[in-house]
Amino acid sequence: MGEIETTMVDVVLLTQENGSTQLCRGGEDAVERAWGLWPIVKAEMTGEKQLLQQIYVDEFDQPYIPSTHM
Repeated sequence: MGEIETTMVDVVLLTQENGSTQLCRGGEDAVERAWGLWPIVKAEMTGEKQLLQQIYVDEFDQPYIPSTHM
């Protein structure tokens, strides 16, 4: 099994040009990616924190097998 990396990230409220909002919970990198994908005009820290966990798996030990199930 792979290693688990744990990070505390800030929750950010993103506002788009049309006024709709969305929460971004992936850290600073996720906010930058969202800024490039959607017409974001404002980013506000909510004051909340969230635990982000990533698992890195060795493809040799656990190869990716595509599934046809939806």
